[in-house]
Amino acid sequence: MKKYILIILVTFVLGSCQAPTEKPSNEATVIGYEFNDEGVKQNIVAGDVAITDVYMDYIQAHNDKNLDKIHEMDMEDVIIRAANGALYNGRDSHKQELEAWFNAASPAWKIKWMVANTVEGADGKAQNWLTTGVDVVQALDGNNITTHHVIDVNFVNGKVKELNVYDRASEKK
Repeated sequence: MKKYILIILVTFVLGSCQAPTEKPSNEATVIGYEFNDEGVKQNIVAGDVAITDVYMDYIQAHNDKNLDKIHEMDMEDVIIRAANGALYNGRDSHKQELEAWFNAASPAWKIKWMVANTVEGADGKAQNWLTTGVDVVQALDGNNITTHHVIDVNFVNGKVKELNVYDRASEKK
């Protein structure tokens, strides 16, 4: 009798266990939300990490002071929002500002981290973004000054469409 009770109990316990539900393999992982100008919540999903290669080429062009390559990698109507509040519209404006900065401070970039993400717009269009952290070393008044930048970069067709820079002082000297 004890065997039968044990078998019934084990059968009941095993039968009541549910297998974890798996999400369909084609469903993107939501990693956060963005709110558009109308306040509509839009999913941010894990993005295509292939854009990190484009970004690394972009940063290498900056380190090489290759203004022509940067110009080519920017979309014609690129928008750059600098950490100091400056706004640069268009790749010609960006090129001109970079040339002045390269001559004045000889900045150098070192990528620290990158996160690819995609915003699923309410209109059905996806925006591909890369949020990245870089250390920037500048030669100012004979001293090397390091700042840490967090940069949001919007890529369209493999080119930089929008770039937003935020910075803070670094612990490094």
